[in-house]
Amino acid sequence: MLKKIHLAIAIMIVVPTFILSLFVGIIPAALLRVFGAQKIAARWMRFNGTNISRTILWSLRMKIEALHTERIPRDGTPVCFVSNHQSALDIPAVIAALRIWPGFIAKSELRKVPILNTWIDSMRCVYIDRKSPRSSIEAILRGVDHIRNGTPMFVFPEGTRSKTGALGEFKSGSLKLATRAKAMIVPITIDGTRKALEQKKGIGRVHVRISVAEPIPTADLDDEQLKALPDKVYGAIGEQFRSLSHESV
Repeated sequence: MLKKIHLAIAIMIVVPTFILSLFVGIIPAALLRVFGAQKIAARWMRFNGTNISRTILWSLRMKIEALHTERIPRDGTPVCFVSNHQSALDIPAVIAALRIWPGFIAKSELRKVPILNTWIDSMRCVYIDRKSPRSSIEAILRGVDHIRNGTPMFVFPEGTRSKTGALGEFKSGSLKLATRAKAMIVPITIDGTRKALEQKKGIGRVHVRISVAEPIPTADLDDEQLKALPDKVYGAIGEQFRSLSHESV
C-alpha cells in the first residue's frame, strides 16, 4: 500500500515537472535558436533536462553514488558509453549522477509522446523500430554521425531491461556504433535502480551505485581485437557489477 502511495506521489511530482519544462526549458530554448544562440539554447536544455532527472530521482527517494567519474573523457573526445540496463530509471540516473548529456537509442513509439519527444530530440537521440532490421542499420549510421559531430552516444547492449537485475548477454553488433565511429568506449555499470521502481518495496531510500570503468579506445584496433572487443567490454562491466553487488549485500 505504501509503495503505491509513494509511486502516486512521485507521478504527481514528475508529470507537472515535465509540463512545466515546456515553458521553462523548451520554449525559451526555441526562442534562443530563433535569435541564433544555438549553443546557449543547447546549454539551457541540458541544464533543465538535468534538473528534471534530479527531480525524478528525488521523488523516488534515490540516493546516487557515482564512482570513478574522473575516467570520463573530456569534452571533444568521440565517446560511446556502454552500460548494463536495469530499469526505466537508468537514463535519468546516469544523466544526474555522471553529469553527461548523451544521445540514447530510443524506441520509435516515443516519437509520439508530447513534450518527452522534444527532450529526446534535444539530446540527439536516435529512434529505432525494433521490428525493422533496416531501422537498426539506419540508427547505427545516425549514431555514428552524432559521435563524429561531437555528441556522445549511450548504448545498452543487452537490448532491453533486465527482468531480474542480473547482467544479461550483449546483443550481436551492439558495439558497431562505437567501432564505426572509432570512438572511445566507456563501460558503465549500474546497480540498484530496479529497487526504486520495478522491484520497489515500501518507501525507504534506495541506494544506487554507478561506476565508470577505464575507457577502451577503438580507433586503432585490428580485426582480432575487434572480435574480442565485446568480451572485453562485457568483462569490464561484469567485474564492476560483481564488485558493486558484493558491496550492497
